[in-house]
Amino acid sequence: MKNMQKNISTYLLIVGLLCFSASLVTGCASRIDIPARQKKLAQQFPSSWNESITTIGTAAHLEELTTNPELKKLILEALKENPNLLATAYKLKASGLLLSVSSSAYLPSLSLEGSGTRSNAIGKEADSYSTAAKIQWEIDLWGKLADLYEADKLGVAAKAEDYIAARNALIARVITAWVELSSQYQAVSIQHKRVTALQNTQDIVLDRYNIGLGKSEDLATAKANTEAARQVLLENMLVLSKKRRTLELLTGKYPSGRIHGETTLPIIQTPVVAVPLSVLTGRPDIKAAWLRVQQADTTVSAANKAFLPSINLTADLGYSSNGFTAIGTGPSVWNAISTISQPVFQGGKLVDTAKARSEESKAAWEEYRETVLKAAQEVENALENEQSLTSQEHYLLSSLKYATESRINYEQQYNEGLTDILNLLTAKNNELNTEAQLLAIRTSRLTNRISLALAAGLNSVQESAEKSASSVRHNIKEPAHAQ
Repeated sequence: MKNMQKNISTYLLIVGLLCFSASLVTGCASRIDIPARQKKLAQQFPSSWNESITTIGTAAHLEELTTNPELKKLILEALKENPNLLATAYKLKASGLLLSVSSSAYLPSLSLEGSGTRSNAIGKEADSYSTAAKIQWEIDLWGKLADLYEADKLGVAAKAEDYIAARNALIARVITAWVELSSQYQAVSIQHKRVTALQNTQDIVLDRYNIGLGKSEDLATAKANTEAARQVLLENMLVLSKKRRTLELLTGKYPSGRIHGETTLPIIQTPVVAVPLSVLTGRPDIKAAWLRVQQADTTVSAANKAFLPSINLTADLGYSSNGFTAIGTGPSVWNAISTISQPVFQGGKLVDTAKARSEESKAAWEEYRETVLKAAQEVENALENEQSLTSQEHYLLSSLKYATESRINYEQQYNEGLTDILNLLTAKNNELNTEAQLLAIRTSRLTNRISLALAAGLNSVQESAEKSASSVRHNIKEPAHAQ
């Protein structure tokens, strides 16, 4: 017993001396004060958005932005079949599986070995066989290996949030593509009306020319405008086909251009917008950035602990025999080795690595801060856009009303010979141009609401995303966010 106590005391003395030497020859990289920085960042945000919310939101989830059953079906198809999203899901699953690589570092490893030799000395042959079980274990006395494993877990958790963000973005892209397809139908319709109106004008000019009341230059101008309008119509129809293919591709289908969609602008509900701090701690991209801050800070801790002594235990247990059949009954052979190593000089590798991890943690914080500030910018911009686009739509409605009245007046005057064809064509173009501008503003309002929903942190109502994410992070502790 006295010998055992003496050995333990000697062992602890050696460890103490090694730790003391480590403190003398190395220095630790600094770690950022995350709580203080979080508090300072949170103080920048007001209790409510600077841009006022003009409409009470009704959509609490992304799918609730629309009530169209066909569009809802396309959203489900996209979540199930979109190649890019599926690739992201597989990569996330792979990351979760690879956690075992880092977790195994601080667990004992066991391997089985066997060997057989034949030797010849002075004309005498001899056989030798042996089997052994080898156990190796690095004792994680300082928690370095645990830190590395925790960092890997935080990295996988961040990727899980990236996946949720990718799902949300895909839903938004599908809805946006649907809106843009519907808008393009309307653009084609407006251009059809333009061609029809110009053709009617051309027919009137031709009739007047045939009875000697019109001029040849008026007829040429009318024909030129009609042909130019037909060219634009073909261009718009080409864009329509491309938007169909875009929507098909998002849903994982062959881009045949056969999907139909709505021929009128759909109704997009106004999203629910919570208070700033609630939004800015709930968005998956912000959660991912926050997890990467903690991951980087944990790697700094691990890098600092690399300066400390490492303790490794190795044990071999086996049998040896001169005959293969007697290998299990031969004499046992065993040995146990414990080693303590203290890094002293590695050309500055450990010091530079620790400093690099420290700088990376600072970069991760700044990336997180940028993500938060950009998120606030997105919400403020979308709220302001909603107000501005609403006012613009109001003014364009009035403008379209007056443009229509002007066109009717010029038609009457031209039929009575009181004005020329250029004034009439100008009036028709003004009316149709205003109608096209109104369509663009209305489309922008709808797509802005989709952008606002993403910016405000709305997630999918489907539970499959959370299930997919939890399958690889069920053992990961979610980090707390600043309130």
